[in-house]
Amino acid sequence: MPYLTTSPIGTAGGLVAGVVAKFDVPDSTKLAKTMFELSRDTDMTTHFDPDVHTLKAIAAGLPGHVALSCREVAEEDLTYHLSGVCKCGHCDESTNNDPEHGCCCNTNCHDRYFRDACEDTGKKVVVNMGKARAIKLAKIRASRNAELVKLDLDSLVAIEAGDSSEQARVSGLKQTLRDIPATFDLDKLKTPEVLKGAWPSELPAEE
Repeated sequence: MPYLTTSPIGTAGGLVAGVVAKFDVPDSTKLAKTMFELSRDTDMTTHFDPDVHTLKAIAAGLPGHVALSCREVAEEDLTYHLSGVCKCGHCDESTNNDPEHGCCCNTNCHDRYFRDACEDTGKKVVVNMGKARAIKLAKIRASRNAELVKLDLDSLVAIEAGDSSEQARVSGLKQTLRDIPATFDLDKLKTPEVLKGAWPSELPAEE
């Protein structure tokens, strides 16, 4: 049976704020041990004690640990972004029977693209579109900034050559790039699938 937990903060153990984690464990003691390790924050030395570190105690919060709880969830209630079959040969992912699904090791894998935007509603795991748009915008800004750096060099060459028309052309291109976050409307994109496929035409194709 899959279990879900959401880390409320980034911890020393490497959990990212708000990420929903999925895991399968065979019994309650191993489940408690898994949760104990996931909840570590500043405490990196205490060994798991099943008589002390119960699920209830972990949910309440242990010294040096974040308060962390989990719940059982049916496979059908998992978002596509948390399940999938990896084709790299060494990932441990649940099968979703999607022949188009690629490698989960690839950060651009459909399952991973908006993983940090996944949220557990208590009934299902869904993609928070506000967070997903922020992830997409960050990727767009990174690409846009790289293109601006290239144009800075073109601008310097034009200035040194005294080519005013080229300076004006480059200046116009730079302004177009600067305007992308305002002109490329992500709010109208209502699903993760549509949002993932969107990309400004002024930028090189997304890698």
